[in-house]
Amino acid sequence: MPLRILSAGSTLHGARICAALAAPVIGSACDVATDHGHNIRDALHSGDVNADVVLLPADMVAALTAKNLLQQSIPLGTVGIGGVVREGSRAPLIATMASLRDALVTADAVLLTNAPTGEHLMDAIAKLGLRDATAAKLLRFNTSTKLNIALAARSDNALGFGPETEIRAGKGVTWIGDVPDEIQIALPYAAAIVTGTAQADDAREFLGFLETAQAREAFAKTGVRNSTS
Repeated sequence: MPLRILSAGSTLHGARICAALAAPVIGSACDVATDHGHNIRDALHSGDVNADVVLLPADMVAALTAKNLLQQSIPLGTVGIGGVVREGSRAPLIATMASLRDALVTADAVLLTNAPTGEHLMDAIAKLGLRDATAAKLLRFNTSTKLNIALAARSDNALGFGPETEIRAGKGVTWIGDVPDEIQIALPYAAAIVTGTAQADDAREFLGFLETAQAREAFAKTGVRNSTS
């Protein structure tokens, strides 16, 4: 039976790479599935999770471990938020609050998610005094994947924001860099073994692989940053 790995979206792309690399090392096939982090958390609470290993925000892993629903966790790194534009379009500077303000003013449209990071950026827009100036061109999406698809289909100089890992995995879009440090959110992620799994040995070996330099490099390439990336 393959090792079942269930990942939140921000770590999915690194998990897929590592599952393929780890399979011959641990001697077991690795199946990777994904869901929203809160859905995985709720499934663990209800006992309906179909996984041996989960990858989630570190605070969720800590809370679930405290309830004995997860065990033996390891940190994976952090995922920050940044800007995204349509591939081939103008890439504005957004690294400082002043340049971000200019980019928001000149963008033909501003795309955000309905996730907590999107709400955080709405607050940042308000603090910059641009709530009214961006209202008519603001577009919201339920997921970063949907945001990237919509952005790639546009023909103007629209500007979007989302987690680095989601942007880098998108088709037809380009990562343009981090938002300023003053409004950055670097969310830490971790991997953990589901308590009671029948494949505990394979799960422990998989977590061991995730601590190797090869795995860290794979995650770093997808936008999950660690101390060496």
